Amino acid sequence: GVVNHFGLEGEVDIEIGSLSKAFSVMGGFIAAKQPLIDTYLMGARQRLFSIALTIPDTAALIEAVDMLAESEDLVSKLWSNVKYLNKGFSDLGFDTGNSETPIIPIMLGDEDLARAFSARLFEEGVFASAICYPMVPKGTARVRVITSASFSKEDCDKGLAAFAKVKQELM
Repeated sequence: GVVNHFGLEGEVDIEIGSLSKAFSVMGGFIAAKQPLIDTYLMGARQRLFSIALTIPDTAALIEAVDMLAESEDLVSKLWSNVKYLNKGFSDLGFDTGNSETPIIPIMLGDEDLARAFSARLFEEGVFASAICYPMVPKGTARVRVITSASFSKEDCDKGLAAFAKVKQELM
């Protein structure tokens, strides 16, 4: 996670994470010392409509964590794919911001362009969400690419080709 990536273990009081990006299951987590968790459990309105993880999501999460504990190969492949895609996007002239995570923003600025870009990518077989106001400030709309260790080089090349095609059509 981010705390590990930036070497901040033991320096962060609360870690909050989404399981959907790293583990492809629904849900999230909060990790902290017990007094902070107790305070959250007693007072967080967001928790009112929360439910437990489903059994299939829990099983998938446990298996994913077990796989990561056995080998660092998947993590290495993920970062290799991130590096490859970042270079590819840069070579195509895209601004990828300052992300240091496997989530690569393709900065487009205009919200209508980001929505159209995302829709055209989907037609080309590439899923990349448009992220627009109010999720980001006005004028900073982007298309978000979530890199996976499961991507082959061919998958990455297909995605980059789709980005190049859509860029030529829309920009």
